Amino acid sequence: MKHWMLALAAVLPASAAPAAAQDHLADFLVITGTIDTGFDGISSAGITASINGEPVAVDEDGRFEARLHQGPYYQVRFEGETIHTAIQTFGIADLYRTDCECLRLPAIEVVARKEGRTEVFFAGDAMAGRRYSEPIWGERALIGQADPLGDITHLLAPLKPYIETADLSSVNLEIVLSQEEFENSPPKSVIFYAPPALAQALKDAGFDHVSLGNNHSYDYLEDGLVTTIEAVEAAGLAWSGAGFNEAQALEASRLTAAGQDFCLLGYVGWKGRVEPNQIAETTKGGAAYGSDANIAASISREAATGCTVIAQYHGSREYSEGPTRESERRMKLAVDKGAALIASHHPHVAHGLELYNGALIAYSTGNFLFDQYFLETHGSFALRAWMEDGKVIRAEVIPIRVLDYRPVPAVGSMREAILDRIERLSANRGTYVARNGAHGLILPGATSADPVLPALTCGVTRDLFRAGDFENAVYGDAVDRSLKVVGGEGEFVFGGVDGHLLELDGHEDGGPISLSTSTFLRVLPSNEFTVMGRIRSDEDIRMTILTQSRPSSMGRFEALEKAPFTTRGEEIVRGEGNWQQFEFHFALEQDTNGIRPFRPKLMFSSNIGDNAFPVSVQIDDLQVRAVMPPTCVAQKLEGAPS
Repeated sequence: MKHWMLALAAVLPASAAPAAAQDHLADFLVITGTIDTGFDGISSAGITASINGEPVAVDEDGRFEARLHQGPYYQVRFEGETIHTAIQTFGIADLYRTDCECLRLPAIEVVARKEGRTEVFFAGDAMAGRRYSEPIWGERALIGQADPLGDITHLLAPLKPYIETADLSSVNLEIVLSQEEFENSPPKSVIFYAPPALAQALKDAGFDHVSLGNNHSYDYLEDGLVTTIEAVEAAGLAWSGAGFNEAQALEASRLTAAGQDFCLLGYVGWKGRVEPNQIAETTKGGAAYGSDANIAASISREAATGCTVIAQYHGSREYSEGPTRESERRMKLAVDKGAALIASHHPHVAHGLELYNGALIAYSTGNFLFDQYFLETHGSFALRAWMEDGKVIRAEVIPIRVLDYRPVPAVGSMREAILDRIERLSANRGTYVARNGAHGLILPGATSADPVLPALTCGVTRDLFRAGDFENAVYGDAVDRSLKVVGGEGEFVFGGVDGHLLELDGHEDGGPISLSTSTFLRVLPSNEFTVMGRIRSDEDIRMTILTQSRPSSMGRFEALEKAPFTTRGEEIVRGEGNWQQFEFHFALEQDTNGIRPFRPKLMFSSNIGDNAFPVSVQIDDLQVRAVMPPTCVAQKLEGAPS
């Protein structure tokens, strides 16, 4: 049977859409919305609006209405001399209302430009090596040798509008930049490098600064540090967080943005277990070690100069729900010594935020440009904050989906899952995250009338897949890699106001066609699960749910190929040509290691009667829900290196 990873689908232009979607794309819809100027109480006069690049007239009350083609995404942009440019992106299903057969945007609040006010933007982990040029599972390469700058620039294009409009933008550069691999790497389990063109692509996307304070900037020792810094400086990027000795690594990068002075510092939270280790020392290069003493001394020194101090901390446990106690203590120490904003990374997943002693701490923004295939790492965020007099006066969480190893604006169920997670984890720290359109909103002093939620909500369910509405499955030529089809072909199809759906077509031999996650689900808060969704078929078919658990004796890749599947249930779907709900409930067996990572598989076949025929089905709103126990227990997490 043919093994096929979902890699081809409809793209945004109508000319490239499947024939079945052409009629939908030819339709027009009325879209309405309002510009909210209440934060600063300014007039909407002079503010212009556009949607998907099309100018939209705005009246004196900030209202607008337009008639636009149907499409998967609607990117709204407000700009003018009196405001900071505001950009938000929605999926069509986010906005469609059946009562008017139109699209309604939520009110979007804008921020005024004022003397002494600066807008800053911080993104998480970025790299462009390893699987970008040497893919796994037969996937296509995203970066070639012929034009690496053009390829990486293309990968960053979906987020460029968000990055370039800020006064100051920074990202964690978690990789060595070199034309070729060095032979002097320390004995680490994971090392990687990317073409130097990555630095120029980051600059062209709008970044001003990179942090090198992480566990990969010293992957190739002094040689790699030299080529990395050379590439960063040649691109015109400022940098901090590493150096050829401890003193240099602990120096701040000093920048002026919108007339305000900033001091940016970067730290890694641990020394590393191999020798030579990853931190800078008196006569050795590496990343700045974020010890209590180093943080206290370097931040106090910079704060004494009168600049606004921002620190990036690279630490805590990978794939976790929140920072370690040591990381939290160090980030709060940085605030106590004068830092106004802390942007943290390394866990590869989003953590909550906290307003602490007048400063804002983002405990982990997650991935930005990264090649991890773990489903847990595909939802992250960028932090946009406005600062006055050395303080954060407002911040927005911009949900990001790492789709096809690149950052795109998150919409639909993925956006909601990201924001729900951040709201829950932030509320647990007494910090209220409201909404501004498609973004999370944090205002110092704002409180919620709702009770603080625990880190794990007992007795409810949580969708571990998060992207099964398929609204975010395709963005330009970026296509979801998280599903695998065996025995046929699959394609994401744009279906008009309902957004994307997944079509599966079996091979002519009439054998079964199956759909599974491409890798294991690993962060499992329960052993009870429900796989549910909607299905449509013109023929009667048999639908079976199976699961594959990863034995402790097998590695991840070996288990995906060799571990057996267990049947958990089946039902007959009648071919009525309309959408039908399906639901399968099952419990996974536990061993001495707890709940083993697993992946679900749905199998569709025609073997109800005597004749076999090729199966064709449509799937939408697919969910893999963990059923939380009435009394929550601590999660068993399977850690893994980057």
